Amino acid sequence: MKKYFLDISNLISFALGLIPAFAFFVLKPMLTVPLWFLLAVISILCIFIWLFIKSRIELHDVTTQFIQIIECVHGVCLCKPNNLITYSSWVMFYECSGEYENKIAFGKVETITQKGVAQIAVYPIDETHENILAYINNEKSKIIVRPTITTEAIQIINKSFLEV
Repeated sequence: MKKYFLDISNLISFALGLIPAFAFFVLKPMLTVPLWFLLAVISILCIFIWLFIKSRIELHDVTTQFIQIIECVHGVCLCKPNNLITYSSWVMFYECSGEYENKIAFGKVETITQKGVAQIAVYPIDETHENILAYINNEKSKIIVRPTITTEAIQIINKSFLEV
């Protein structure tokens, strides 16, 4: 409960409510307000309302935190355009089984086409998946791609790709 009262957004909300209340207390209720002042206040209020609505729309339009697979062909996995990955970034492939997500592979974004399609080279986490691309292609409804990698994948990358 203490965190709720000390949260900065709650303190700002309280201050925004307290300022007009104090202003109305100090100013007499019968005081006339100049028209230019009223229009300025209404204009500023409209700008704040627009910014609030715009921020809510942008929050609603934020893409999900995983990357959708189109198909796996020519030794790479093709994924739909998104803003979560860039050229040469690393991603993880998970197989969903109910509420559980099993790590099956990691990948490196080799290139991103002009249309935004990412071409990801895929490497299995363990050697039990011989043809990981065929497996991902067949089970793509169960496979999700996340734009982060685990420490386990980092260790495999360090051993396999960075050693000379």
